[in-house]
Amino acid sequence: MRVLAYLLYHLFAKHLPRSYDFGPIGRISKKVRSFLGCRLIPQAPRSVFIERGADFGSGKNVRLEDCACIGENARFMGEGNVHIKQHAMMGPEVLIITSDHQMMEEGFKGYVSEDVVIGEYAWIGARVIILKGVAIGRHAIVAAGAVVTRDVPAFTVVGGCPAKVIKYRK
Repeated sequence: MRVLAYLLYHLFAKHLPRSYDFGPIGRISKKVRSFLGCRLIPQAPRSVFIERGADFGSGKNVRLEDCACIGENARFMGEGNVHIKQHAMMGPEVLIITSDHQMMEEGFKGYVSEDVVIGEYAWIGARVIILKGVAIGRHAIVAAGAVVTRDVPAFTVVGGCPAKVIKYRK
């Protein structure tokens, strides 16, 4: 069943119109993507939002909570786990990288993987890159185009390359 869901998602549902395009067609597309996505992601409730073009591979390393959102053309890469907590949202083309080359003096030796956690009610802007081992705190906001290399504390706004604290939310 999982293989069939994988094929249907990646060959068909991933390419359906955005959820807000073409009225009822977009709403049906959203339901089809969510249905198949929940079959691929072992720990996903039915109330998740998966937008057009989202690529999370086989879904085995992804955990979604209620009302979690995977944005348009978002991509998860690597062998580490990605945990998106409840009501977290992301904009288009977010890239989450959970693995990196293990650097040695004489070259490279395999990969190093670490988990990424996105906290409750966090907002991730368009084209954000989140690197391995990062935890984004609850209610945090990551500005569009940021490269997140370190943990983001709760109730903060970060942006830039590398991401730095811009201000604290109340």
